[in-house]
Amino acid sequence: MKRLVARAYKFRIFPPKIVVKKLERALGACRSLYNSELEYEEQLWFSERRFVGRNELNLLVPDWKSINPDLRLVHSQVLQNVSDRLVKSFDGFFRRVKSGERAGFPRFKSGERYDSFTFPQSGFKLEKGRLRLSKMGMMGIKQHRRIEGKIKTLTVKKGSTNKWFACFSIEREIEIKQKDFSQCIGIDVGLESFYADSEGNKICNPRWFRKSEERLKLLQKQYSRKKKGSKNSRKSKLKIAKLHEKVVSQRNDFLHKETRKLADSCSLIAIEKLSIKSMVKNRYLAKSINDAGWRRFLQYLAYKAEEAGGRIVEVDARGTSQRCICGNRVEKSLAVRTHKCKECGRVLDRDVMSAILVKASALKELKNTAGTAGINACGDAPLGTSMKQEWTGNAQNLIHARCPIGLPWGGSLDG
Repeated sequence: MKRLVARAYKFRIFPPKIVVKKLERALGACRSLYNSELEYEEQLWFSERRFVGRNELNLLVPDWKSINPDLRLVHSQVLQNVSDRLVKSFDGFFRRVKSGERAGFPRFKSGERYDSFTFPQSGFKLEKGRLRLSKMGMMGIKQHRRIEGKIKTLTVKKGSTNKWFACFSIEREIEIKQKDFSQCIGIDVGLESFYADSEGNKICNPRWFRKSEERLKLLQKQYSRKKKGSKNSRKSKLKIAKLHEKVVSQRNDFLHKETRKLADSCSLIAIEKLSIKSMVKNRYLAKSINDAGWRRFLQYLAYKAEEAGGRIVEVDARGTSQRCICGNRVEKSLAVRTHKCKECGRVLDRDVMSAILVKASALKELKNTAGTAGINACGDAPLGTSMKQEWTGNAQNLIHARCPIGLPWGGSLDG
């Protein structure tokens, strides 16, 4: 069975100094255009109580080019993509208003917050191990793997440590291998150990951020003593960014290796259905949960298992740490790490017992539903509705509540 999937490839690029200046100038021009379009939208709302779409914004780009000459140095489709970004920001704002979430009106971007620009269709080309960008020139690229599929867009991104990256989004057709689902495993993620499986194995939690915390604390103290905006301050800030970059790289490397091992060795993987967004609201556990990277672990596991022909079954996590496989209830606090059942006499690590219960629940669900309902094909995501949202009275009420004088950003044209 074949299926069309979207994937992304991220490669580091090495532009010469003269090209770096062009890239930074283009980045600044795109940010300036974004802020100008946002200001136009806000003033239009103040004067006419309406917002405009991407087509009308794109028609105004020639006028902004006459004001800002740097915009002439940027490919036309890159400038059009800036309008797309702003419209998507407003679409997200309208969607959050309708769903009753914290809305978050689009805001102006500083140099640190606007760090990329996108070629949506053309303007770039890979030539003999090098990357050519329109109006910018040729640069080296570390293409550590071959791109498989049709390239849709290219995003050029500047990292926090002044490194440049090329991110290709592609579409390709993959063949989903069909496995017999005989190799089933249950997984219980945790903080003491990264995860325990139903076979009795436990993977240590590397705690990359915790290990670097003392070094980070020292660097942040040094940074706080520097004069704001000085050369020494920028150097100290770069050291902090490099340390954070190292922690992220270590974590991603660990997660990729563990998920690949699971996806290749197991045909059916049972996991707990966790609300990680709610769990990180606990101030005592938030740092440890984010350091472990549970959400990214599940994302990596999903698409890798899909390509390997496996499946993931999500089961309810409630009660898995307070029951035994024999059905007896064994209550224990978080401090108790050993499961001891008085009914059947089993003595196991509590995380391993939870993983066994997760596996048993998944198999029971599959049996009851004839192997169809309750199964998520790895990597499947519900098709998103159109980002276009209608401007409703709810959004107007929100804006008027926040902005007594009728401006969406709660200020005045002078302020």
